[in-house]
Amino acid sequence: MLGRASFIRPRLARGVSQVLADPMAWNQAPVAVTTLSNGVRVATKESFSETASVGVYLDAGTRNETKETIGATYLLEQLSLTGTAKRPMAKLEAEVESMGAQLDVSYGREHSSFSMHLFSKDLAQGVDVLADMVTSPGIANLDKEKASILRKLEVKEQPTRAVIDDRLHACAFRDYSLGFSTTGPFDGIENLTQAHLKQYIDSNYTAEKMVVAASGGIKHADVVKLAEKAFGSVKAGPPVIGTTKPYFCGAELLYRNDEMGPLAYISVAWEAVPWKSPDAVTFMVMQSIIGSYKKNAGLVPGSISGNRVINSVANKMGVGCADEYECFMRFYKDTGLFGFYIVCDEVAVEHAVGELMFGYNLLSFSVTDEEVERAKRELKATLVNGSGSSMQSCNEIGTQVLAYGRGLPPAEMMLRIDAVDAEEVKRVAYKYLNDQEIAITGLGPLHGMPQFYSMRQKTTMVRY
Repeated sequence: MLGRASFIRPRLARGVSQVLADPMAWNQAPVAVTTLSNGVRVATKESFSETASVGVYLDAGTRNETKETIGATYLLEQLSLTGTAKRPMAKLEAEVESMGAQLDVSYGREHSSFSMHLFSKDLAQGVDVLADMVTSPGIANLDKEKASILRKLEVKEQPTRAVIDDRLHACAFRDYSLGFSTTGPFDGIENLTQAHLKQYIDSNYTAEKMVVAASGGIKHADVVKLAEKAFGSVKAGPPVIGTTKPYFCGAELLYRNDEMGPLAYISVAWEAVPWKSPDAVTFMVMQSIIGSYKKNAGLVPGSISGNRVINSVANKMGVGCADEYECFMRFYKDTGLFGFYIVCDEVAVEHAVGELMFGYNLLSFSVTDEEVERAKRELKATLVNGSGSSMQSCNEIGTQVLAYGRGLPPAEMMLRIDAVDAEEVKRVAYKYLNDQEIAITGLGPLHGMPQFYSMRQKTTMVRY
């Protein structure tokens, strides 16, 4: 009887999990995915609405640049709204405005997107506009717009958060394209020509790297027909050549400037896991355990927060040792980054960095069940408490199909989060964080920044 019971229990547990993970069990519309004959994937999620969102999502970004084409992604982003051969800029703007639509173009480190929020009745026209922008981008406008783009790049102030993130990637993946800049400056961008941009497009805007996603008041069959008409002629790329996983380099890249003000901006990261890793959800829970903090913001003051790290940071030195911090997790197809970004006064740099490093170290040794349950509740609330708009849903679908090859139902995500406990957090943290290499970058008055060997020592417990 005991042997029989132990044999049946896993089957029952698996069956229950499969039922509860079904979107319909949680009153959620499933994500339907169809692959066209040329490899373009069409993913939709239907809802009852008079509006819809549609987008084209590409498995291409700055990571797909080469040393000869650094800056090509930035140029394409700037040229994307200057018009196409079929639709000059004035006609493109007039057509989008006539539909009352909202057009958004985004180029990232690994993914890029062209999306539009519109009325459901204008879906066909919206797909046609997006197809024109993707298959016939305005690279012919480069010669006319290049001087303006470069001047804007030179004078534009980039957010400090984006600059630090950019330099952190350059430090961690300095020998690979994953470390190429997304904010600039770009070495040799002034020498890029239409031929370079065409080479980038021909290599990356291929059928198997393309996802057409839609959400809102639409029908899956209708979107498939529109996608077949608009993207059916897109050619598939050559067979994928095996690539080397980016090597994570433990190092520091500091830009000390005592004249830029009293605040120091610092980021530290460990090598983490890719999208499809079995430990990815645990990293999301760990991110929620550390959390984020902003001084004098939020309903509950940090000085009485139940989050151990926030409480320590807010009470250090009597007035707190940081203005804000954020725990982040960056997933990529074959690697990831897990770490923190912190803003603090120049006299509190050592205290602020020390509290965060200690908090991350504790993940490997002394995480409590209460901390994990609180983090799981907050993570679930973050996942489901979005705007609920069709645009957000469309972006999620596009990203998930690129990353996982399918839509990830919220119900399944909840079950995966529930499966994480304190022992699992300790196992994952000890494996990936304890006594492991770190990448560090900082900007501002860093005279209080600990030496790199001291920071490296803080990644483990020195008990004896």
